[in-house]
Amino acid sequence: MDDSNDLFSNIGEVSEDDLNIKPKDFQEMVVAPTDWTIGVLVDLLKRKKIDLQPNYQRRIAWTADKMSKFIESLFLRLPVPQIVLAETQPGRFAVIDGKQRLNSLARFCLDMNDPLRLKGCEYRADLEGLTYEEMQQKPALEGALDAFQSHTVRTTVIKNWSNELLYLLFLRLNQNSVTLSPQELRRALFPGPFVNWLDDKTSASPGMQMIFSKVPDFRMRDMEVATRYIGFQLFGASYVGNMKQFLDDVTFFCTKNWKDMWPVLEEAWQRFETAVDATTQIFGGDAYKVWQDGRFLIAKNRAVMDIMNYYFSQPQTAQAAIQHAGTVRDAFRTLCDNNEAFVRSLQVSTKTEDATQTRFSEWRQVLTQTLGNGVIGYPSHVFQF
Repeated sequence: MDDSNDLFSNIGEVSEDDLNIKPKDFQEMVVAPTDWTIGVLVDLLKRKKIDLQPNYQRRIAWTADKMSKFIESLFLRLPVPQIVLAETQPGRFAVIDGKQRLNSLARFCLDMNDPLRLKGCEYRADLEGLTYEEMQQKPALEGALDAFQSHTVRTTVIKNWSNELLYLLFLRLNQNSVTLSPQELRRALFPGPFVNWLDDKTSASPGMQMIFSKVPDFRMRDMEVATRYIGFQLFGASYVGNMKQFLDDVTFFCTKNWKDMWPVLEEAWQRFETAVDATTQIFGGDAYKVWQDGRFLIAKNRAVMDIMNYYFSQPQTAQAAIQHAGTVRDAFRTLCDNNEAFVRSLQVSTKTEDATQTRFSEWRQVLTQTLGNGVIGYPSHVFQF
């Protein structure tokens, strides 16, 4: 089984093959490397000119130990990796690379509720156990704080960019490290009430608690799963085989039409919780996994998640499936054992429209045969871009 569509793999729903970049895009893009001081970066963060995200602490990946090492490095005046920003409008920026470093600065210098207290300082023992505010009360540290504020970090600002170029930059920057979900970049490109709502919903979702070991997920994979669900629920007819573009369009449409979409999204989210609960009741610990060679694979799979959540979001379908849980579970295993096209549609991810249509239609047919045609519902609202 090709594991590239594994929910917990390092590969998101975007590859360079999905991008439509023209040579003139590179010619028009402006790359402006500069050296900004820590003081400048902190000021921009304080004035919210650099958009980390709403409730930024939800998605922090670094531990307090790692943050402390980074802050100590700045006090030691050591060079640190560059920060890459995209200018979204004059004087406002989205983070392309360096989010955890900026999060650490925000936590250390600006957070009044849960400030970073340095720990494990190997070479600056005088900073051990202190917060930024406590340091400011110590006259002996005045010089160290001045040096910290004036320390420069190479900061590259991208101007005149296209969305496709930013995705390319994002992929290239992350190719030799743990790849973050493209949802993180999508949130930066399309800020607004929809992604804020999505952040709130996923962070407090019982369903997401069942899917992920910890929510909110620092790589925003929970938000990606949610956006895929909303996309297929409300905009499925608009999907033409490019998942990146599809989810971009979903986010843009919901943001632009937020006032009208909000009640529809609230209803859709209730159905999402219904779908996850039903899938978990039916499959238990094997929910959202592919059946192969007589066993369920270890990891959850995005493609399986798409089809289960789509059909089990309908209350009548979910109720009937739960009542016949053993039969439904056996039917899914039989489908994986005997239908090569269906299994292949799970393996090839969402790169083609045909594969996506196959996985939805084959599972619908099995559910219809198992539960009866009258209990297989459809989404109550369908939109097109």
